[in-house]
Amino acid sequence: MEQELEVDVKIISMETVKPSLPPPSNPKTHILSVLDQITPIFHFPLLLYYSAGVPNQHGGVDISGLKTSLSQTLDQFHPLAGRFLDESTISCNHQGIPFIETKVNSRLLDVMISPHKMKLLTKFLPCQEFKTRPISELTPLVFQINVFLCGGVVIGCYVLHKLLDAISLGTFFKYWSSLTNTRFNNLVKPDFEAIIKAFPPLPKEKHIVIPHDEVFKDTPPTQPNNLNTMSVIKSYVFDDVSLSKLKARATSELVPKPTRFEAVTGFIWEQILRNSGVEVEHTSLTMVVNIRQRVSPPLPRGSMGNLLRNARAQAHTSSGLQDLVKEIHLALSRTNQQITTTTSAEVIWSERKADYEAPLKHQQGYYCLSSWCKVGLDEVDFGFGKPVWIVPTDGRPPPIRNSICLTDYRHPQTGVEGIEAWVMLEQREIQCLQSNPVFLAFATPN
Repeated sequence: MEQELEVDVKIISMETVKPSLPPPSNPKTHILSVLDQITPIFHFPLLLYYSAGVPNQHGGVDISGLKTSLSQTLDQFHPLAGRFLDESTISCNHQGIPFIETKVNSRLLDVMISPHKMKLLTKFLPCQEFKTRPISELTPLVFQINVFLCGGVVIGCYVLHKLLDAISLGTFFKYWSSLTNTRFNNLVKPDFEAIIKAFPPLPKEKHIVIPHDEVFKDTPPTQPNNLNTMSVIKSYVFDDVSLSKLKARATSELVPKPTRFEAVTGFIWEQILRNSGVEVEHTSLTMVVNIRQRVSPPLPRGSMGNLLRNARAQAHTSSGLQDLVKEIHLALSRTNQQITTTTSAEVIWSERKADYEAPLKHQQGYYCLSSWCKVGLDEVDFGFGKPVWIVPTDGRPPPIRNSICLTDYRHPQTGVEGIEAWVMLEQREIQCLQSNPVFLAFATPN
């Protein structure tokens, strides 16, 4: 067995970055839209790996510009520098966000090619002690900037999902990186009001508060006595060649031009069903859909918040790739027709609650998928070049089992692009995928 890479991460500084403009004498209050109100209180991780930082004469990389531009960015993203007054209200009081700088005694490439790299992810993320704080002390964002011996940089953060979805996070990062490099031409400013106008908040007496503990109270343990049922995370890369082949295989009379998303999603769904030993007749796949351009009228590009709706595809567990892609295509089409800003909060929440419950209870044949592709994270350049790896996990199994997350992929050495699928299943199911030649003909374990 190959020896694990020893990585030492030393904290150099810890501070709070606040907006550059002085705080208002009477802080503005930001009330969440109903879509944010019904989102549980939990943080999700993100890591961006950069290989091209230039060491200075002291062997480090100067990241002071990141702090300055982050401060200026918070002038526009003011709710993110505030604190919650209650589960649905934020005081934009310029409290700021934690910013940690570390020095890593390793080369970035050694970390990225290590077979144990998934175990190293938490080293490059802020300590999770903030998650146990009362809501009034929760910070919407927490950053840790890790500088490697070679000049490589990893930006790790935890993001409060109640305020931001992946698209919102992409808007934030693109704005921040543009200010860092003084590129102001295509700045997309955030719009925190569009979601409120489209999906107004419930009055206080009708607030639907969804505490984290209530939603995830039935979450199965991630390390049960039976190792076969332990949940694990593995990632697989589908390069452009594989994606083209999958699109060709997925083509049918009903879906003559499947998208990359439809083809790779259908293929992963098919292969899991073929190898997981599912003992039910029907299967369901819930996909998270960005609704910014699907409502009428469409919302601005910089609209912030959880502008998401779920699309559910259902099929027989014996269905082949073309049939599964057809169901995915139809589910997305139905969702486009159903999306309206007049849908009541109660209806939206009942749909969301049903989508939480099945994977939490680990119903057989039930899977959920989100895509972070094309949200702009692959274009975020702070002066180190574009990220060579986008990681949407801290290596710990998330509360929702049987889940898949898609991210943009770029090979750190060859530059070959594609899609990386982060798959969270029981260990026995992952082992079946890992030994399946049909799956591995298109997917490369990373």
